[in-house]
Amino acid sequence: MMHFDHIDYSHKYLEDILGIIRKGILQKQAVLNKNRREGLNSQSLVDAFNIIGTTCVVSTTWIGVQKEHERIDNKGKEDIYFYLNDDDYTRIFFVEAKRLPKYKSTYEEEYVIGKSSTGNPSGGIQRYKLENHGTYKLRHNGIIAYIENKSPKEWYSLINKKITSEYPHDSLLLSTNFANEYTSTHHYHNQIGTFLMHHFWIDLTKNNID
Repeated sequence: MMHFDHIDYSHKYLEDILGIIRKGILQKQAVLNKNRREGLNSQSLVDAFNIIGTTCVVSTTWIGVQKEHERIDNKGKEDIYFYLNDDDYTRIFFVEAKRLPKYKSTYEEEYVIGKSSTGNPSGGIQRYKLENHGTYKLRHNGIIAYIENKSPKEWYSLINKKITSEYPHDSLLLSTNFANEYTSTHHYHNQIGTFLMHHFWIDLTKNNID
């Protein structure tokens, strides 16, 4: 197998990755359910992403997708990762999954910033800024949100207010040409430079109950 040089794979394969995510969400959105555990919804998406990526439906590049990436630094696990079919199974994109609102809450969220029961950072954007998720070598990262109450419009306003409050030097979420899809730019806490977040929000408020 070919071994690839060390480059920002998240940029080189970005359009392929975004295409896989969009197509997978379109295929699976109807079967995702707000009454299931987040991990089960993510598994349904990963199954679809992996088939799309490895059968080259949206690109000519083989891109595998798996759930729960185990990190060498023991700082936690990314929920979903995309990788190449080279000697090192090179990781090219990471995705964090978040519920809106957070589990057992009506209004709270840990999409931007948060703290786990053990005192560790639990915010989706926060973990990428700290490099507890992702890596400095990859300047594109993803978050998938499962919206379980309120509307995407309401969460858009709430999340942007939280970014303004917690990270005033970062950009707000900006709408793209795709429904419920956004981008935002963020500064690393301990590194020079910025990274781009790709946000995919899935509205489960009207999905059927199991």
